[in-house]
Amino acid sequence: MRRLHSLTSLRFVAAAAVALMHGFGKYRLPVVDLGFVGVSFFFVLSGFVLTWADTTQAGTGVFLRNRFAKLFPLSAATLAIAALVTVAPNTNSIYFLQSLTLTQAWGPMSSSSFNPVTWSLSAEAFFYLLLPVLVKVMRRFTVRELVGTVVFLAILQPVMGLMIQLTLGVEVDAGAAHFVTYDFPPYRLAEFVIGVALALLLKSGHTPSRTIQFAAAAATTAGLMLALIADLLHVTPWWAMEALMLPAVVVLIWTSARRELSGTNSLLTHPRMVALGDRSFSYYMVHYLVLGSVALAIGAGPQSLPWWLVPPALIAAAAVAELAYRYVEKPCERAIRDLFARQRARPLADSPTSLAQTP
Repeated sequence: MRRLHSLTSLRFVAAAAVALMHGFGKYRLPVVDLGFVGVSFFFVLSGFVLTWADTTQAGTGVFLRNRFAKLFPLSAATLAIAALVTVAPNTNSIYFLQSLTLTQAWGPMSSSSFNPVTWSLSAEAFFYLLLPVLVKVMRRFTVRELVGTVVFLAILQPVMGLMIQLTLGVEVDAGAAHFVTYDFPPYRLAEFVIGVALALLLKSGHTPSRTIQFAAAAATTAGLMLALIADLLHVTPWWAMEALMLPAVVVLIWTSARRELSGTNSLLTHPRMVALGDRSFSYYMVHYLVLGSVALAIGAGPQSLPWWLVPPALIAAAAVAELAYRYVEKPCERAIRDLFARQRARPLADSPTSLAQTP
């Protein structure tokens, strides 16, 4: 399947939203402090893109090795920096091993240790383990079943969030409830599966009926309005805001992909925007470390910088991200993939059949 450049560009927009939220965190700026929804966007987009590109077609082993080559080098590099420049308070050897193995999101304290933004990679690693089975099963779904999956999960997630907040949050601890409804990978799985279903719908050539288009537009408009009102009133329970804005995320990904496939060009397909999107992973991974380093230099917290220091810090993060992309992310990914490819080729070359055919 062809690469959808507009979705690559949107990755940068989502990463920038997360970075702005972290940079201006203490000011509670309207709209800016909704940047955490960018993570929901990443999860839906990840399920969509990986399914659209048929990344599991070569086999589960190859798929997981390729994902490892993409995520691990930069994750390990930023972890090493975070171990030296402590921007997170809860750091110890156990949490370090969890971060190294991308299992930190399974614990409430470890999820925010070292480089706190990497909890989402831990969730992604869990999704990757399930993707081959999910795609195999969901390919058998009819169009109606795929649409039903999107609607059902979009409703199920906030219902689960409300139940967890009313039980665990009231009877045990509000912090534990926040962890389960934000960091805990099984809770965020719904967003990833929605992305898988959307990609399968697009592959099938499905065109939503007018009724579905109207319902999607109504849900998106209502969700955005309620989220903005709640944000202006500084009433922003994260799990509820994600649920309110999820229809907008779904509609944005679907319409951007459909427009590009139809041949419609936009700002999102401009080469410079696509280049920014290619570097979005590096930017996401380094921005908190840069903010934290600047904060340590002036005796503040990573999300407590004076407003005038935030723009230069985020620009510096962009420069660091460019270096990380050129000299860590891409070369290490290529090297690991080449290593795996040579290991796969060696048994074939040494097999009795190949030896018998050698002149």
